[in-house]
Amino acid sequence: MNRGAFGKAISFGVVLTIFVWIAPIMCLGAIVEKGKLYFVGVGPATPELATLQAIDVIKQADVIFTPNYIRQAFSEYLKGKDVRLAWPDSVYKVGNKPYTAAESKEERKRLGQAINKHAKELADRFKKEMKNGKSVAFLVNGDPCLYSDLRWFKRYFKEEKFEVIPGLSSFNAGAALLKADLTQPRGLNTVLLNHPVMSSEVRSLAKHNATMVFFMAGNLEQLVKDLKKEYSGSTPIAVADFIGYPEKQKVIKGTLKTILADMASEPNTDMRLVFIGKFMK
Repeated sequence: MNRGAFGKAISFGVVLTIFVWIAPIMCLGAIVEKGKLYFVGVGPATPELATLQAIDVIKQADVIFTPNYIRQAFSEYLKGKDVRLAWPDSVYKVGNKPYTAAESKEERKRLGQAINKHAKELADRFKKEMKNGKSVAFLVNGDPCLYSDLRWFKRYFKEEKFEVIPGLSSFNAGAALLKADLTQPRGLNTVLLNHPVMSSEVRSLAKHNATMVFFMAGNLEQLVKDLKKEYSGSTPIAVADFIGYPEKQKVIKGTLKTILADMASEPNTDMRLVFIGKFMK
């Protein structure tokens, strides 16, 4: 082999070697760093609504923290992984009631104290794994930036020590089921997101007559009563239950005047979003 051919062979070998090493990295949608924490939004329900980036992080992370219900839904992707329990089921209750039903100041105070205490303990566990050079993924329902656990943990970590992996929110998935643009009609293209805990807050926001979306709206009767103070009875409203769960997902449309009758035979649930606004006309 002459020098020219030999040189070309060497160059080709180097390029091939580099490609072999880089190709697997190029195929990944996310590169997980050691000693770092990832808040991973996994969507509102099943893996079908998780992003490719979220799945990539789950596959690469050294340690996975997750509540039981997400662990069950994502069992296929967690096989062989080091999986730890994030939230015990008791955290989701205030006495005998689900945490979403906490309405009085005393109940909300007790709930906040319990969550803050456990969040601090959990943050310390994250830090221990990170100090040992491990990448940690904390699986969060929906999108981490909308009504999520991120609010309880951000204070314990410097921004360079964690990343947020966005996820599809039930808000997005529910809007898709309505097949309508929430920012219409023109001139009223404001969308307000709310968790209806206090009637006074609901009524204050309803004065704008904008499109509103309510998360975890278990007490539909009270919500409708509050909305009627500001919206006309003919205003379109849609109730979406168990968004993302194919076997249970259901959307019922009506008006403020009719929706309670339309929902009379439906069981109450905290897995509920309520959309209201003229965008559905």
